Amino acid sequence: MSRDSWRLTAVLVLGVVVLVAALRTGADTLVSRADFAFCNQTEIGTLDPAIATGSNEGRILRGIYEGLTRPHPATLEPLPGVAERWETSADGLEWRFHLRPDARWTDGEPVTAHDFSWSMRRLLHPLTAAAYANLLWMVVGAEAYTNAETAGPLAWDDGPAQDGVGIEAVSDHELVLRLVRPAPYLAELFSFYSFLPVNRRCLEQHGPDWIKPDNVVTNGPFRIVERRLRDRIRLARSDTYWGRDEVSLRTIDAFAADGTTTQLNMYLTGVVDWMVKPPPGLYDELLSRPDALVGSQIGVTFYRFNTERPPFDDPRVRAALTYAIDREGLARDVMRGGERPAQSFVPDGLRGYVPAHLPPRDTDRARALLAEAGYPGGEGFPIFELLTTNNDVTRDFSEATAEMWRRELGLRPVLVNQTFKVYLDSTKQGLYDIAWGAWIGDYLDPSTFLDCFLSTSGNNRTGWGSREYDRLCNLAAGDADVARRAATYRLAEEILLAELPIAPVYQRINFNMVAPRVRGFSNNLLDQHPLRDVTVVGPPVNLVEYPAPGP
Repeated sequence: MSRDSWRLTAVLVLGVVVLVAALRTGADTLVSRADFAFCNQTEIGTLDPAIATGSNEGRILRGIYEGLTRPHPATLEPLPGVAERWETSADGLEWRFHLRPDARWTDGEPVTAHDFSWSMRRLLHPLTAAAYANLLWMVVGAEAYTNAETAGPLAWDDGPAQDGVGIEAVSDHELVLRLVRPAPYLAELFSFYSFLPVNRRCLEQHGPDWIKPDNVVTNGPFRIVERRLRDRIRLARSDTYWGRDEVSLRTIDAFAADGTTTQLNMYLTGVVDWMVKPPPGLYDELLSRPDALVGSQIGVTFYRFNTERPPFDDPRVRAALTYAIDREGLARDVMRGGERPAQSFVPDGLRGYVPAHLPPRDTDRARALLAEAGYPGGEGFPIFELLTTNNDVTRDFSEATAEMWRRELGLRPVLVNQTFKVYLDSTKQGLYDIAWGAWIGDYLDPSTFLDCFLSTSGNNRTGWGSREYDRLCNLAAGDADVARRAATYRLAEEILLAELPIAPVYQRINFNMVAPRVRGFSNNLLDQHPLRDVTVVGPPVNLVEYPAPGP
């Protein structure tokens, strides 16, 4: 056995007790292995598309629902989903989607344009408090509707004459959107999980319990069979899905397993066929394996500063902490998968956009700024909490950052680890000092990053806002000139990197461990892998010694 195989075997032995415990919860009913299984990282927070904000939630939601469009698994090009075709007016301000007549909910009822119109209004409604509502503000009247103190009840017989929102179901199979500014990425955007339709009748019948597996009505390639908290979600191919003949998998298990070591054990022993981001400590052994798929990603990891809490309301303090971070060292020595130190907030790789530049690491300048803010050598600076999610990768990464702040600035950060759901609640409510954060683009455009920090964005969560930043982003969003639009977005990014409500650290990569028997799984810039397109060949196998040891 090679040295690499010995190390992986050691990981397997060390994690076996944790693995057995992780699988025991649902063993009484889910006795058979699903056709395809994967580690969905942490427990999901919700199955409501309008409320979801996490990648782990998105993987499930895209499996059980389908939007107007769906992404090509390799190129991310928008493909026909519930909409079999669409067209745009010459000025880009009117989009017309034609829905396929054979689209069905799992209760057998037709999926109509009225379902999409109502779901989009629900996303926009102020009582929904959706973090991604602003993504639809290019629609006539949408921003005013979200910000109205009393938006009124959601209308079923919809149309702009009722509430001023430019979303109209002109028939059961034709949906029209009227925009205040061009959105050339709209067809791609509508495959994003926030724009998946929800079943109004189900919501009204079951109230808050509508998302329970026994109640929920969906329209995607799969339906929920069972959900067991802190264990797994079992999906089964939907008999009512219009494209069911194109779906190969009969059953899928999505496991919630905290800790990348546990997840790797599940993968190596054949319990799952796919895991995301193995433990960095084993990258040297894993990167050379043919089942390790690594590629570029339009994503960035950063820290949020709570700018409503002193001393982080002082931009000099935020700059000092940012300049003291060794981004290159963290990417190289802690992450170790080929991640690149962040040179900006918007990652490289977006066609036609040149990001602004983040100032380089400068510990002397960091100490000078801290002294200027009234904390020479860290003297008088309060103990503060660094919030991170409860997994070993983010924990190790954040501890390494905290040590830099101790060593270079004389500060006293304390790590606080929370489950992903609690972490999301804490950041949404501003219950933190500094928090780990990550963002993967929702579509291939700089707006998907820069709109996060609009003062009106539910994804901001820093308390920071800038009228000039908002103005530039809004100006760019409405500009049909591609080059001028990109230049305006860059000016906005320069403001973000000057005031630093966030500290970008590294550009993320895709690192997936995928069993050799899996087909239809492709690297792409958004690290999205539609379950609809996945197939498997042959039975699960033990991969501890895969590939065969060399001489």
